[in-house]
Amino acid sequence: EMQMQRIVSRACRHRAYAPGRGSSLVMAAAGTAGTSAATKSPQVSARVLATDEPCIVKTKQLMAAHPGALSLAQGIVHWQPPPSALQAAAAAIASNPSVSGYGPADGLPALREALRAKVAARNGLEHYDIMVTAGANQAFTNVVLALCDASDRVVLFTPYYFNHLMAIQMSGGGDNVVYGKCDSHTLHPDLDWLEAQLSGPAPPRMVVLVNPCNPTGVLLTPAEVARASQLCAKAGAWLVLDNTYEDFAYDDGAAHACAAGPHVINLFSFSKAYGMMGWRVGYIAYPTYGSSSGLGAQLLKVQDTIPICPTQLSQVVALEALQSGGQYVAER
Repeated sequence: EMQMQRIVSRACRHRAYAPGRGSSLVMAAAGTAGTSAATKSPQVSARVLATDEPCIVKTKQLMAAHPGALSLAQGIVHWQPPPSALQAAAAAIASNPSVSGYGPADGLPALREALRAKVAARNGLEHYDIMVTAGANQAFTNVVLALCDASDRVVLFTPYYFNHLMAIQMSGGGDNVVYGKCDSHTLHPDLDWLEAQLSGPAPPRMVVLVNPCNPTGVLLTPAEVARASQLCAKAGAWLVLDNTYEDFAYDDGAAHACAAGPHVINLFSFSKAYGMMGWRVGYIAYPTYGSSSGLGAQLLKVQDTIPICPTQLSQVVALEALQSGGQYVAER
């Protein structure tokens, strides 16, 4: 009995005890003490069991087991961030101790100000605010948790970006994903199909478009983006545009387009064009007017729960890359 008490005491000191876990802890302690008390195995959540395996992780495992293998599974660039951005990081480490501390939950003010100017000038997003995240994947997860309940229908066009589906599955909504059609020859999303879905008796809560598309590379026309936005606005649905590959528009004369409106969320990333995959910086551009005027406060609830704040040193790199890396990126 004294041995069991000591085990329980040590566990409590190391925060292993929590309300509701007492009986399990006593069982474990009793087993350690040599008793024959029955135990039950803890289970993982049904949500995570219903979540697909991450295909990139599996691919990396296969590559590690087969030296010399080449993977075409992941779109990553072959360059590092602009040299001046890496120099800014080194200078911050040497002279700015605050980069090791907690920063503002929604990102460094200087970076957010620069990004507000960028999305207004380049993407046409007036009256939008910025939340900096640990990559665009976290940006999408923030949006799913802030905008959707598990029972809400969400449209993903096939072929879809696998982590988008995983985020929805992991939050309990996997059974309510509506898989949109794409033209079998052009791979552009079927917006007539989308109109029918949004006009039905149970319209989706959220529509997701990736532009250019991952994995097909298809670049939506400005007219397609505008129509998708109009359809969602009419139905009272959110439109989420993932613009991670906005710099990768190769068709002659083609230009990347965003949509704006109180129902439109735009996601962006520094990972691709700026070669910052491992630095993990993305951002959400969200509307601050109309029915979405209070959206920022809801996104902050998710942000504070998951990363608390984006990494400050990574944001130093991102700010310098944004301010001085345009030509560097264009040349690559």
